[in-house]
Amino acid sequence: MTRQLPSNPSFKQLRHQAKDLLKAHQNGEASCCVILRNLHRFKGKTDAEITRSDISLVDAQFAIALEYGFKGWRDMKEHVTEASGEGAPGQLSMPAPGNDPGNTYTRGMSAALSYLGTEMSYDRVMGLSGVAFILQVDTSGPFVDEELDCAWWPNDAWGFDLGLPVVSKAAGWELRKLRCDVEAHKADAATEYRRAFAPAIEQSLAAGKPVLAEHDHCFIVTAVDNEEPPLLGYGTRGKSTQFDDVLRVPCYPWGLIVLGGTFKPGSPEEIDLTSLRHITALFNEQAQGANAPITRFSGRQAWTEWLRLLRNGEACDNNMLIHLRYNRRSAVAYLHEMLVRHNGETTMHLSAAADFYQRIVDEVMRQGLPYNCVKNGEDEQTVRSEYTAMIDRVSKLEAQAIAKLEAAAASMSAQR
Repeated sequence: MTRQLPSNPSFKQLRHQAKDLLKAHQNGEASCCVILRNLHRFKGKTDAEITRSDISLVDAQFAIALEYGFKGWRDMKEHVTEASGEGAPGQLSMPAPGNDPGNTYTRGMSAALSYLGTEMSYDRVMGLSGVAFILQVDTSGPFVDEELDCAWWPNDAWGFDLGLPVVSKAAGWELRKLRCDVEAHKADAATEYRRAFAPAIEQSLAAGKPVLAEHDHCFIVTAVDNEEPPLLGYGTRGKSTQFDDVLRVPCYPWGLIVLGGTFKPGSPEEIDLTSLRHITALFNEQAQGANAPITRFSGRQAWTEWLRLLRNGEACDNNMLIHLRYNRRSAVAYLHEMLVRHNGETTMHLSAAADFYQRIVDEVMRQGLPYNCVKNGEDEQTVRSEYTAMIDRVSKLEAQAIAKLEAAAASMSAQR
């Protein structure tokens, strides 16, 4: 049986209820179990089983919302703030982004631009940013249990950041990347957030523009409040790459992408040539600039380093393969979309490149995820050997595809 909200509900009080519920659970108080049984995973569980389980503030908020008869925390918040006028200053009514898996920075940018009236599909942002074509490798780390954690590489924002000038030119929006002081962030993330980011976020929201925040994945900031961390919006849960309902950012961000003013975008043909030059620069390790870490690679050398690690018994990873699938599917879609704006020799080269990327997609889709294969009983050495051989084949196809894109760029340039 659900409880009724008071006649003059306060969302602030409901937030306190959720925090009190979490604290009661942390203290092992059986009184919290009645409300927590609203959660599906606790139905039929004993008090002892519930108090021994881990829950988060998000779980407590969800349980409170269910207790009052709402589908979730967001629904209850909208009901209460509309009734009481408590809505957060600068809160945006931005629709949820698509929840298909993929690169979260690309999907976040697509959603933010679309909300602001500049329609730009996920695949187009993937292509313009170069993420559809990049291979991100960083041999400096991170390390987990003294082993190189290559699973993190595709999630890192630096590859997307390299393509921001191209996305900006195509969209007609100024895109500004802000970074905090890393050491200050490690020492006191809340204080560094207030120094480096809070003014820009509040100014952007007041102007009706969402902000993309960088932590483990992209988080689309649509509101702020007085809690810690204070950022609300759309994000992902755990290792998922799918955007979820309105959430609180789980930790203070270490980077932001802020949308500034608008300007006249470049012509489609001009953007196509700029994009191809960026894609080929990524492959030829020429996109990062002189100050880039010498351990960070985006193309030809990235394939060489990955193969070296694989042959040494490292870097045989699910996430690298998953993102290769995401990215190269978008590469095919992006090149097919580009084809319709060109003709003659340019079209021939673009079509040939798209065919090579489709062959890459076919290769990576046939290959099983290595951890899953071993878990299902396949011989680990055989799995590693097959995986390495597949990556070797794909690296050669990549080089052929890039050669066609370089030829397409030369043809476009000659026609200008």
